[in-house]
Amino acid sequence: MASNLHQPTDLPEVLPLSPRREMLLRAQGHKGFLIGLAIVTLAALCAVLAPVIAPHDPYVQDLTNRLLPPVWQDGGSAAHLLGTDQFGRDLLSRVIYGARVTMLVGVGAVVVSGFIGSLLGLLGGYFGGWVDSAVVFLTSVKLAMPGVLIALSLLTIFGGSLLSITLIVGFLFWDRFAIVVRTATQQLRSSDFITAAETAGASKAWIIGREILPNVLNQIIVVASLEMAIAILVEASLSFLGLGIQPPMPSWGLLVSEGRPYLMFKPYLINVPGLTIFVLVVGINLLGDGLRDILSPRGRA
Repeated sequence: MASNLHQPTDLPEVLPLSPRREMLLRAQGHKGFLIGLAIVTLAALCAVLAPVIAPHDPYVQDLTNRLLPPVWQDGGSAAHLLGTDQFGRDLLSRVIYGARVTMLVGVGAVVVSGFIGSLLGLLGGYFGGWVDSAVVFLTSVKLAMPGVLIALSLLTIFGGSLLSITLIVGFLFWDRFAIVVRTATQQLRSSDFITAAETAGASKAWIIGREILPNVLNQIIVVASLEMAIAILVEASLSFLGLGIQPPMPSWGLLVSEGRPYLMFKPYLINVPGLTIFVLVVGINLLGDGLRDILSPRGRA
């Protein structure tokens, strides 16, 4: 007996995910990206909310409580969770306020270097010819220059203020932006949509700013995240050598330098700020590596 029942032959069509939804799913499944994002977000919150969350004034000295150990060591006090320095200043408060200096230098230097390098890369990659040759020459000269030594020389001239350190680091570390953006622009220069824009009479400034720049923005973001870690390490190194941020302003590199005479007796004075630098740099690198994977057109495992 034939059955009147029949199975449907038309299955519902599965719609492809939008690029934004696909990147969101990649981000949710990327452990390194999530860990790096959490670390960088925590550092940014400490920098922004320092006056609210810091338990003490980082500049107030109390010689009666100098060199108190952390709370987990004998003689520690809950009033100073990470102990105090040689002037009786609360170490936790100085570390929290030091995040402000670190993030300001990192972000500010990346903005300066990203603007210079991206602009040179866009111009050289799009125009080619003598413009590209000039960009390649400048980049080669920059790569041949010892950036940290030049930064030391400039800081002895202009001083170790927050503004001077940010500008000097920004002006000395733009080469990676230029290389990456120039290469990406060269690949896009012969694309059909660029040819269509030129045929329609669009100006070169319009093509660079509205057609090419949005398509290389992903690469710029990835490079910026990695360059931020380098800027933070350079600032910490300069402050450690005494040519960066000057006391009493709290800087993580300066905190390490101030605790150096007490390394054998009070190692927490170096371990605490040194660990914060290490964790933040690792977090930024994890974030940058995750962004590279997430923003990649095909994604990476």
